[in-house]
Amino acid sequence: MKHQGNDTESPSDDPILLEVYTATVAYIYNVDRKCKGVLIPERLNILQRAFEMAKYSGLHNNIHPPPMRLALELVGLITRKDIATSRHASQKIKNSFSRMLPPHIITALQKLALVTKEKMAFPLDNDPSLPQYWSEHPRDKAFGANCNTFSSSSLVIQSAIYHENTM
Repeated sequence: MKHQGNDTESPSDDPILLEVYTATVAYIYNVDRKCKGVLIPERLNILQRAFEMAKYSGLHNNIHPPPMRLALELVGLITRKDIATSRHASQKIKNSFSRMLPPHIITALQKLALVTKEKMAFPLDNDPSLPQYWSEHPRDKAFGANCNTFSSSSLVIQSAIYHENTM
């Protein structure tokens, strides 16, 4: 993993382009030093905290092979997401793998419906304001995910993958 901050000079006075050019990002590399993905520092910090909390709570003891390093698990997450999205031709479906509800909607659901859980989430895009989340992949326990999606009967937010025939 490597953090990089670009110069504050921009080839344009456009504030949107300025934000893109001055953003700090973390590049995730595989063992061959090939860039596998990019994360914003906020998401990297969320994943790092979740990884450490899962480790210290003993969740890593139930994963085989056990997680060794955060960087290796991040490469695994990005690779798994790339494989899942490559199975679909539609850009709408590919984009839905990274779709998150806006914070104001999650806050409203938390206040009005007392939602405290997220199902069918993924460590790269789950909402950290919700104390619990479920994932379909057992390896996501390395980041604190629950895997038995039917173990909870309370109101939840469910992140569904876009599908033309279903929508």
